[in-house]
Amino acid sequence: MYEKNVELFKGVERKFAKAIETMGKINFSTQEQDIHEHWDVSLTMQIDVKAMKKKHRGDEKTNENIHYVELKNVLGNPGWLYGEAHYFAFETEDYWIMVDKIRLQKFIKEKCAAKEWSEIPDFYKLTQRKQRSDVFTLVKTIDLIFICDKIIKKDEDNAI
Repeated sequence: MYEKNVELFKGVERKFAKAIETMGKINFSTQEQDIHEHWDVSLTMQIDVKAMKKKHRGDEKTNENIHYVELKNVLGNPGWLYGEAHYFAFETEDYWIMVDKIRLQKFIKEKCAAKEWSEIPDFYKLTQRKQRSDVFTLVKTIDLIFICDKIIKKDEDNAI
């Protein structure tokens, strides 16, 4: 009876882990951890932190209302949008906006579906710098807020 219940409960844990597997790397507790530390599943996730940037190089200050999204890097390889991170943490003056990678990929695919190109960075238009193989687009921070999973307030210790 005990073994049957243990197997049943382990099955529930595996189902839960399957449901959250896109959020990060799943680890299951050992029997020792389960009994003494009282946990079953841990989640390890990679987060790519995106600092505020200037819209144009010549701008005096960074702009919390915009963020760049890299589709291809300077070598023409997949950009950070298609990297190993599970989440992106976009910085604003007072907050971190946590966006799931898959959700951001779908959002960018939808917003850039027309595949319009622009020589200067523009919202949801593709830009490539001269003599580079990168491709990026400009995203409105308000749109990131709309698709985010969580907004984390900076405290005095981690505010700029």
